[in-house]
Amino acid sequence: MNIAILLLMTGLLAMTNPSAFTSVNMPLPAATTNTHDTDVLSKAMRCRSESSPLLRLDCYDSAFSDDGPQMADVPVAKGGVAWQRAMDQEKTRDDHTTAFISTNSGGDNPQVILTTPAIGETPPRPVLMFSCVDNITRLQIAVAVPLKSGEGNVLLKTDRNQYDVNWFIRENGYLLDASRGLAGIEEIKQLFGSESVTVSLPGRSSPHLIFNIEGLAQEIEPLRKACHW
Repeated sequence: MNIAILLLMTGLLAMTNPSAFTSVNMPLPAATTNTHDTDVLSKAMRCRSESSPLLRLDCYDSAFSDDGPQMADVPVAKGGVAWQRAMDQEKTRDDHTTAFISTNSGGDNPQVILTTPAIGETPPRPVLMFSCVDNITRLQIAVAVPLKSGEGNVLLKTDRNQYDVNWFIRENGYLLDASRGLAGIEEIKQLFGSESVTVSLPGRSSPHLIFNIEGLAQEIEPLRKACHW
């Protein structure tokens, strides 16, 4: 059995029923008996001990990413300035976690960027980005496969609420852009207090993008200060 398929099966089952693996000894398929595949499978099996579904999925995502192509090995799509900003910041990530990366340029007109990658996606992963650039607050998603016109109608679902939004498609289809200014700030505030957000994109081959936003209200404080809200 292919190791990627096995990991996906393991991850999906553990998400819905983490106790399913507590008393079952899964046989190691013949195709995974080499040292590398055995190591990847071992990492995946350890993920079953995670009590949080989000952290468990992140753990499986890390194990799977170790077995797959890295961002530097995958042809990179071409977006615009904001898309490149998100992707460049995520390239500095030195592990497979989904904790926020935050940068602050400082100075009289600070540029503050906060990013986190989509969970369960192969590199280059879509990136959720909050930013304060030129004193304007933005909420954006950089994607690797361009969106088409009309795909900006999305559903945002957190563990606290859900709501429909109409976002803009920019930068040759590679950037999903929320409202800016006060309207965008209100959309961001609705995410506070949630562990994750699921972005549903009807008609896409991967219709749901899941992002870890745990601790967003605290992590975004430097951005709020920079953009004066």
